[in-house]
Amino acid sequence: MANSFIEKIIQQLLDSYKDLSSIHLVLPGKRPIIFFKKFLIDHGYQGFLPTFYTIEDFIEKYSKLTRIENIPLWLEAYKIQKNYINPEEKLDDFLKWIPTLLKDFNDIELFSENPIRVLEHLASIERMENWAEKLDSKNEEKLYHKNLKFWENNLILYQELKKSLFNQGLGTSGMLLSTVVDNLERLSIKPEDIFVFAGFNALTPKEEKLIKYFISHSTTLLFWDTDEYYMNQSTQEAGFFLRKNILWNYYANREFLWKENQFSKKKNIQVIGTSQEVAQAKYTHNILENIPQHEWEHTALVLCDETLLPSVIESLPQEIQKVNITMGYSLKNSLVASFFKQIFGLHIFREKNKTQGFYYKDVLAILQHPLLEYNQEIADFCKEIQENNLVFISDSLLYKKLNTWNLLFVFKEYKDPLQLVKIMSDYCSQKFWNYNEDEGILKENFLKFKNIFSLLYTQLSEQSLVDTFSLLQSLYQHILNNEKIDFIGEPLQGLQIMGVLETRLLGFKNLIMLGVNEGIIPEGKKDNSFIPFDVKKNYNIHTFLENDAIYAYHFYRLLQHAEQIYLLYNNFTEGLYSGEKSRFISQLEFESPHQIQEITVSYSGSVQQQPEFKIDKTPALVKTIQQWLKKPISPTHLTSYHYNPINFYLQKLVQLEENTEVEEEISPLNYGNLIHHTLEALYTPLKGQYLTEDALKNCLSDYKVHLQKYIKKELNPDLFERGQNYLQKLLAEKTLEKIILRDLTDIQQGNSIYLQDIEKSISSKTNLENLGKIQLKGFVDRWDVFNGQDRIIDYKTSSVGSLAFSSDKRDKIQENTNFKFFIQLVFYAYMILNEKTTNSVQIGIWSFKKPFRGLEVLSYDKQTLITYPMAIDLFKEVETIIQEIANPHIPFIEKTYVKFR
Repeated sequence: MANSFIEKIIQQLLDSYKDLSSIHLVLPGKRPIIFFKKFLIDHGYQGFLPTFYTIEDFIEKYSKLTRIENIPLWLEAYKIQKNYINPEEKLDDFLKWIPTLLKDFNDIELFSENPIRVLEHLASIERMENWAEKLDSKNEEKLYHKNLKFWENNLILYQELKKSLFNQGLGTSGMLLSTVVDNLERLSIKPEDIFVFAGFNALTPKEEKLIKYFISHSTTLLFWDTDEYYMNQSTQEAGFFLRKNILWNYYANREFLWKENQFSKKKNIQVIGTSQEVAQAKYTHNILENIPQHEWEHTALVLCDETLLPSVIESLPQEIQKVNITMGYSLKNSLVASFFKQIFGLHIFREKNKTQGFYYKDVLAILQHPLLEYNQEIADFCKEIQENNLVFISDSLLYKKLNTWNLLFVFKEYKDPLQLVKIMSDYCSQKFWNYNEDEGILKENFLKFKNIFSLLYTQLSEQSLVDTFSLLQSLYQHILNNEKIDFIGEPLQGLQIMGVLETRLLGFKNLIMLGVNEGIIPEGKKDNSFIPFDVKKNYNIHTFLENDAIYAYHFYRLLQHAEQIYLLYNNFTEGLYSGEKSRFISQLEFESPHQIQEITVSYSGSVQQQPEFKIDKTPALVKTIQQWLKKPISPTHLTSYHYNPINFYLQKLVQLEENTEVEEEISPLNYGNLIHHTLEALYTPLKGQYLTEDALKNCLSDYKVHLQKYIKKELNPDLFERGQNYLQKLLAEKTLEKIILRDLTDIQQGNSIYLQDIEKSISSKTNLENLGKIQLKGFVDRWDVFNGQDRIIDYKTSSVGSLAFSSDKRDKIQENTNFKFFIQLVFYAYMILNEKTTNSVQIGIWSFKKPFRGLEVLSYDKQTLITYPMAIDLFKEVETIIQEIANPHIPFIEKTYVKFR
């Protein structure tokens, strides 16, 4: 491990002091402490150790307040809300917005000298933005009233909450810091005490004031881990905060320790783009195999995206025996979490629908959960539920069938939801003691959940606030989202696996960073806050810009200490995820003095072939295929076969349906449906008409209403109020707006658009050699006539490249990555022209990824107008797929994908 920074600090201290026991060493985090202790031993130090603090612990030491956070803080705020602002406020509604507001309160407290002024400013902004609107006290439902009242009420909430917490000796982290800074003259500092602040970067103004006080009132040393590369460039965001720190008066007659020149030294940097997350883990296996074993302890795997941890652990070479994981795995992703999620879902469904039994899907999900032992008694009961079509299962039937089952308490009706919490806590305790040490992960899981349920019960049983399972689950989920399973390893030996923040003060010769994508590092504009950007800038409260600068420092600091650097990112595009590498990588490529080797990994390198899986066409299967041929064939059938014949076999012939799961985050399929159906609602009234400016402007006014109607009817509106789904909804709105604007722009530029149909069902018949008459069918998303020319438009959620095909590559057309689009579009063109509905047609894809771009038209030998003879010719490629499916001598063979060893 290249811990030159920590070793330099130790050497500096040992050169100056023989006894380090009076030194108070303050660090950004806990992780480096163990390395300080190790290197002190390595340097032969035998005295008493310094006292180590994180900056949070150091502040808490000098504050008279005890920190309060999460549920206790929310409940205290709720008490204030009920007493001073809104007696009718419901706790479940309150919890939807209070965590964000309390975070804003804390940020204001951390960064502002006058928090009241910030809150008054926010209310004033609302007044000024609506100065022309007469205040109508009789209509308090107006948005203006609501926004103004919101900030005026928040001022009351802030003042009364702060007062209440002070009276109880409690405070948020911002309040703790403020109380210390406001009472600096009262701090007790011994003359012999020496204070060392090491490895900091972005200090809040109050933290800076605290450190400067210690500088002026005690012996205080400051150590910074910086590099000339980003310190000497005024535009380099990695040095944004540190360039301010070097201007302190403290350095008027002192040396700045340290500004090194490590980044510009020779480094081997590889940037590796992979398809999807698991490929990053697999490729990491290859990298580690090529690193000499004696260097593994000088190697760090840094996961910018912490969800990669399970894949990374599974992909480590077997030769690596010593691994230290200094990051936790999110508990909400565990098998045990999914079990308790099902239990909450069971009771919430019954509660909301006021049924006289439990919903069969919830019952089956619990009985068949992989965490539980699936015995014959349970199997028989599950079979009985399905055979007798039992939709709601009564308590008495459950007790009768499962009277010996140790989890029968799950299916009991509870008037007080906290009773279930208490029983689940006891159940987790029992499971913890039942598991042996060989089942350490499950044992640790149940211990964590025991603590969660115990905490919930303790904090909520004192107040009769939780009377529904929905509210209980909301509180439970807030706790669960912040819980992690800690891994135990060799902290000072072997390969180190850590998150970005755990790397502070540490350095490594070999650095492998995974998940180096834009939107992950840096996070970008993911600022969950009620405070507008300009207000934050005005009061020096951190925005996403400052957060980006913080992560830029972490990124470049790691690189400055490393020699072999591997930066892996996911280049796969889906839904909101752009597959874009981090701009930090782009900065390296364009600004740094290093040569960057770029690699795109697409199932290449050291690989092994998966065993071929095939299904021969038996006489029975041939008969099934013949039955399939008698039914209308759609392009979806053929694209399914083209993608993977085994999928086609399972879904279209055997007709196995995939299990539908509850979506916490909207899937790409449902995201596409959301836009599809909204467009259908907007454009259906315009069928059989020329599009006009007025009609399209009405669409611009109405699209949000129709979008919300679809969400309310087909999806869960609650899921779209915040988080990822809220962003998806905003993206859907922006996509719809740009589609309408594209049409409007075309009209304004003098083009005519006649809307023939929307979501049009079309069909046709054709004669295929050896197969006879075949019925074709399909649904056209949009059929319009653009300047007199028919266009068939298919909407797609995914990105679409060029749809230019040529005769000179006809023999390899099925290898083209866009052949799936070719199948669908040619299929539509053939049906329409075969029915002689028109003489020629343009066919293309309108991608939601680039909605304002409009139609990506399919062309063949640069011809974009498809005539009937051309359609017949191109349809031969589609026919080959149908013939291949029908051929009894060609088995269904799974398309093989190679994988990393």
